[in-house]
Amino acid sequence: MNRMVFLLLAATLVVGTFAVDSFATQVIQKSPQELAQVSQLVVDGKVQSVRSYWNDDHSKIFTEALVDVAATHKGSAAQSVRVVQPGGVVGNVRMTAHGALQWKKGEEVLLFLEPATPGAYQVAGFSQGKFLIERDPQTGTPFVKQVMPPDSDSKSAANGANTTARTTDKLTLEQFLDSVLPNE
Repeated sequence: MNRMVFLLLAATLVVGTFAVDSFATQVIQKSPQELAQVSQLVVDGKVQSVRSYWNDDHSKIFTEALVDVAATHKGSAAQSVRVVQPGGVVGNVRMTAHGALQWKKGEEVLLFLEPATPGAYQVAGFSQGKFLIERDPQTGTPFVKQVMPPDSDSKSAANGANTTARTTDKLTLEQFLDSVLPNE
């Protein structure tokens, strides 16, 4: 009898483990070139404002960043773009979307965007299509670095690695765009 209970318990744990994993979200890593291919719009600009809000039926929170466009590198030119993503804080309620990006008013960004809802875009590759632009203090030359949310790499977090935003090597904006959008 004890052996039967043990086997039943073991089987339940195995099935339960697979069932939990089946609900996990997986984001497939894409190269900047792949992001450029799937993006309808590629722009650089400055974040003008960030706000979080409830959807119409008050069941989900979204965050919207309004970006003033300095240059359009792919797609139709626009003066500004609305970028939406799941998650955010409204009042005392926080809704977390693991892997969602942080937005800061005034930050300079290069964005690879896909249509989301009418009049709004989402970052291509969930969070992979947002790059920060940093300027050299002496020359003003813009450099690009990709920023990934701290929870996008569970291995580094599990190993006790620095869990602040991860970045790639810096390239000038021009070098980066030439390598990513060579035919544009």
